[in-house]
Amino acid sequence: MIVGLAPSILRRDRRPTGVPPTPELCARTPLPTDSAPTTTILDEPATLELVDRLARDIAAAVPQEARLVLVGIQRRGDSIARRVATGLVPLRGEVPTGSLDITLYRDDFAQLASMPQVGSSDVPPDITDSHLVIVDDVLYTGRTIRAALNELSDFGRARTIELCVLIDRGGRQLPIQPDYAGRFVEVPPGAQVSVRVGDLDGEWGVDLIDMKRLRETVGGN
Repeated sequence: MIVGLAPSILRRDRRPTGVPPTPELCARTPLPTDSAPTTTILDEPATLELVDRLARDIAAAVPQEARLVLVGIQRRGDSIARRVATGLVPLRGEVPTGSLDITLYRDDFAQLASMPQVGSSDVPPDITDSHLVIVDDVLYTGRTIRAALNELSDFGRARTIELCVLIDRGGRQLPIQPDYAGRFVEVPPGAQVSVRVGDLDGEWGVDLIDMKRLRETVGGN
């Protein structure tokens, strides 16, 4: 149980702040029908437009007098956070931005068969009393976000914590919901959503991967 943190994230029936209920944004991304193991559902221009729109949503929703801080979850959430911060510059100036490695805070850490690679977190100094926005690429069960909340409590006590995700794929196991969401993607059983970012993958995009077909393709080679 998380006590005293992020009431907006933990509230179950809350429409994301700053996301207008337009048909374009509320419509679910249709499922692809081709037989390829990997299908691109958002190309680079569409993905970057979503990221830039998230920056505008945050700028519109967060009071100008608030000390805004962005913290992206590694890996790829921090890349998205940096892009969002760039979009915020003309709207409210430079925004402190950091990254968070939640490996040691995973609730299944003790059950992992092998020791995972642990990175380092880089959180802006003194987040106490800030308006902090956690940024991630894909929101699924909510367990990654819970780990992020637990780790952030070691760095200070933010006045407000919100959640911004590029893709919400549903399937929550915890009562955690985004305040800002780029797109809801319906994911069929056995599939995964994969986000590509420029600094790690060479380009931006969102793919739907059929894991069964992917294993069959790899096995066939």
